[in-house]
Amino acid sequence: MKRLVLLTTAISLVSLPAAAFSQAGGSASPATVSIDFGDDSGMYATDGQCDDPRFEGAAMAPGLITDNIGRDASDCRTDFKQGRIRLSPLFADPADGKAIDYGDDKSDFANDGECDDIRFASEGAAETLYIVGDIGHDATDCRSAVEEGRAKWQGGVARPVQQLMFE
Repeated sequence: MKRLVLLTTAISLVSLPAAAFSQAGGSASPATVSIDFGDDSGMYATDGQCDDPRFEGAAMAPGLITDNIGRDASDCRTDFKQGRIRLSPLFADPADGKAIDYGDDKSDFANDGECDDIRFASEGAAETLYIVGDIGHDATDCRSAVEEGRAKWQGGVARPVQQLMFE
């Protein structure tokens, strides 16, 4: 069964030194990199563990769900600054001229004609149940949807758009 994940509006952007981003596994050319950590509206926010599946590392909570994207800002920001987590490379925006890392097709829902990866916003996605296990694991469907104009890359935003309306 598929379900709609509710949307909320914009959050705070935090500027961090480029060195912090590099330490966290990214590559940065500007002096600072902005990461939108979101807010603390998640069920497990401020519990001392980062619950946002856009990040990875030792301070991550077990059992991550996509509903926590952008909803544990304080824990994730603190752990990021301390180098205990990093932004997952799958959520990093492609560098200029670089291709999107679609991942592979290891999802149970791969090759079903629907892009089931929350990193992409698509028409009809409101019926999609996004699970962490599909992030980076529905490459063929997502690549096809982007190439056909049915989906758009949204990367690691703190409030992923669940559905686009195409005219």
